[in-house]
Parts: sequence; C-alpha cells; structure tokens
Amino acid sequence: MEDARVVRRHPLSKREVRRLAEEASRLGEPPLSRLSRVELAVIDLAGDKVEVFIVDGLPCLARRGGGPLFPVLRCLAERGSSWLKGRVLVDRGAAVALSRGANLMIPGVRGVEGSFDRGDVVAVLYSETRAPVMVGVAELAAGELADAAAGGSRGLAVRRLHYVGDRLWEALGRL
Repeated sequence: MEDARVVRRHPLSKREVRRLAEEASRLGEPPLSRLSRVELAVIDLAGDKVEVFIVDGLPCLARRGGGPLFPVLRCLAERGSSWLKGRVLVDRGAAVALSRGANLMIPGVRGVEGSFDRGDVVAVLYSETRAPVMVGVAELAAGELADAAAGGSRGLAVRRLHYVGDRLWEALGRL
C-alpha cells in the first residue's frame, strides 16, 4: 500500500514507557513491563496519523489522532487477548462482515467474556478459533451486551477502531 509510510520511529524513554503502561492499564493488564523495549512509530495512512507502540519488536498498541489507546490485532494474535478487560465472541457471518470494515451488531454476538463498561476498548474474536478479527469500543457494558444478545435484540454492539485487512493492518505487516 503506497499511501502508508512511517513518518518517524524512535525508542521511548523509561519515563515515557511508564506513562504508556499507566495509560494502557485502562485496557487491562497489557504485555508491557519496566523491562520492555518500546519504540514509537508514527505512520501516515493517507493523511491519517497513527501512533504505533512497538513492544519488544511487536506492534502492540496504537492511537489515532489523539483518540483512545487500543491493542493492535497482530499483537493479540501472537500474545493473546486474555490481558484485556473484555472480549466479545462472534459467529462466522459477523467475522466476515467485520473483516470488511463493518461495526459489530448485536445479532452477531455469540458470547461475552470479562467485565467491561460502555466506552471500553474490547477485542472481538471469532468464536470457533478465538482469532482476533476486530478491536473496537463497546456500546454496551458486558452484562447488557450478553443480555441483549441472548434476548435477540438488535443494534450496535461494538464500534470498530481496527480490523483485519484495514490500512493499519496492512501498514503494520511492513513495519
């Protein structure tokens, strides 16, 4: 993808790593320690600046234009998602739609794990393989989402931030 380029890349100081770890703790228990080697790469995705935090050689966290910090799917695929506050399991149809850039709707939800509130960042996993397919912002708390899915409700469950095959996914494959 020619419209993605690394604008700058540099290691973070110990102080910056501590601040990042504190911010990332809002997501759960991130794979980040005092001993982690962390770099910041700023990527320009056709005018959309994305900060990517590379932890011990693997892109793990990102932020778009001052928005919320979120986990990168490549990190979730390699290191797992159990460190996050919440995970939402989806069926095959939803996983396919999500990989095309859709938001997650309640009918596609097959399960909810963890404890999260409305507005928290969650991972969306394909229920059969537990492969991460999307990261997004929950529109309902964990209990409300589980009840809505079990009750056959309709509406938005998770608003997407990053999904398999998006411009960030493609750019990180070449980092």
